[in-house]
Amino acid sequence: MQSKSDSLIERKLKREVASRKAAEQLLEEKSLQLFSTNQQLEVALKQLEQRSLESFQRLEFKEKIERILIHFGRAFLRGNVDDILILDLLSQLNKVSDDLECELRVDIDLLPSLTQGIYYSSKLRDVDGSLLSQAADFVIPLETESGRIGEFRALIKGHNMDVGFVRSQMLIVFEQVASAIARQVTNVRLVKAKELAEESERATREFLAMINHELRTPLNGLLGSAELIGETNLTNLQKELHSNLSQSGEMLRSIINDLLDFSKMNAGMLALVEQAFNWHTLELTIRSIFEPKIAEKQLEFEIVSTVPDSLMLKGDLDRIKQIFVNLIGNAIKFTDVGSVSVVVTYQRGELQWQVTDTGIGISEEAQATLFNPFVQADRSSSRSYEGTGLGLAICKQLIELMDGSISLVSQPGQGTTFSVSIPLEGKKLSGADKYVQLEVPGNDAYSHLKILVVDDIKMNQIVITKMLSKLGISPDIATNGQEAVAMAQKEDYDLIFMDCRMPVMDGFEATRHLRALNYEKPIVALTAGTTREERETCFEVGMNDILPKPYTRNELHQALAKWS
Repeated sequence: MQSKSDSLIERKLKREVASRKAAEQLLEEKSLQLFSTNQQLEVALKQLEQRSLESFQRLEFKEKIERILIHFGRAFLRGNVDDILILDLLSQLNKVSDDLECELRVDIDLLPSLTQGIYYSSKLRDVDGSLLSQAADFVIPLETESGRIGEFRALIKGHNMDVGFVRSQMLIVFEQVASAIARQVTNVRLVKAKELAEESERATREFLAMINHELRTPLNGLLGSAELIGETNLTNLQKELHSNLSQSGEMLRSIINDLLDFSKMNAGMLALVEQAFNWHTLELTIRSIFEPKIAEKQLEFEIVSTVPDSLMLKGDLDRIKQIFVNLIGNAIKFTDVGSVSVVVTYQRGELQWQVTDTGIGISEEAQATLFNPFVQADRSSSRSYEGTGLGLAICKQLIELMDGSISLVSQPGQGTTFSVSIPLEGKKLSGADKYVQLEVPGNDAYSHLKILVVDDIKMNQIVITKMLSKLGISPDIATNGQEAVAMAQKEDYDLIFMDCRMPVMDGFEATRHLRALNYEKPIVALTAGTTREERETCFEVGMNDILPKPYTRNELHQALAKWS
């Protein structure tokens, strides 16, 4: 019995020992699992802390960049990009992080407001200016429409910062800088282009004014002398030579007028000068111009008008006359047999006319380009009709400048009809009307006048002196503005004819001096310049009227009638 009981106790003890060992082993295993879990948790916590720190650093970096973007975005809009603004921007960017340095390189030839060209600090560089070995860098090119003009560079300590993130933020900053610089470069180019265009326009205006004067001044002597010679006793041979001289001079005047007018139109220098006139006076002028040529070619010529003589029209008389002269002159030139007729009406506020000839006509193909400059229906070297090919182009531009219209109907071999319509203000004459028809007195009405002629060209002095002598006037002569001012202070002149371009003192300055001295008598400009600026200057300095060169005795007569 005793032995059996001891055996049971021994087995029980063995079981208890085995259970305790199993429990200890399980506890040891659980302890190891807990330790491993704790280690993993510590690693996870450390990773979480690292990610949170990086997120915070990114957020802080981004906020600083956004503040810089807002501040300098406003600065770029308010003013130009200059050295101070660029240095301030780079300074602010470099303060965002100790591990970041930015620099900018710009072609200063394209942006005058920048003087340095290279902008950087030496934060991430060695003493010799080279990059630190641990610094990473990237370059973003600065480009405009005309190509690359610089670059933006960022240097980063790669082990401390996320290079990709920093690059994305720097791209945003640089886009703003690049946009501001590109906009300013474009503005600089536009300003330079504008200055070049203005300089070119000034040069064109000065050239046109100069060539206008240089061509018209000798032409005044030529045509004036021819007109005076025609009034003397001539032999038949001399009359024939005089006729050739006059016709050649008139052809030369027409060519010069066409070339200068076309150049002035293209340069925007042609301006309309309105005045009151009636159709009757214009018709007389047209007849006087063309009747000799009509008689020479033995053509029929008629002008039919329903415009009443009492109707005063308001417009640029010289330019309207120029259109008539061009159209009628072409009709006569291209008509060898038959007639040229002009029909004029005024209705619904428009002066309308048709010029019809029985000449060679114009083909449909030629009609398509007829109003283009330097174009004639016959372009061959053996063509029978001379001319610059500018007349119709000028007519069209003048008519359009007056808000009018021009058209044509033509049949080769049968003739051509040009139709023109120009809106003009019309007013019937009355006793109290301020526009009165100018009545030109006879030649003997001017002998009492005291006239001063101011001109530095000897030939022009002779021409105007002879023309005035036909009206019983013996004028005094001054060769420059300084002489004119001195003579006008000593003599009481009824009228001064003042040339504009002269040595010592020009006509503009002389007129200013005279008006400053309270000289009130009329001063009429004798000018070969017909540009808008020169005409405006004439009136600005105090001149009363303009008699453009070359002038005829009749035009001189009309100026005397108007101002004496």
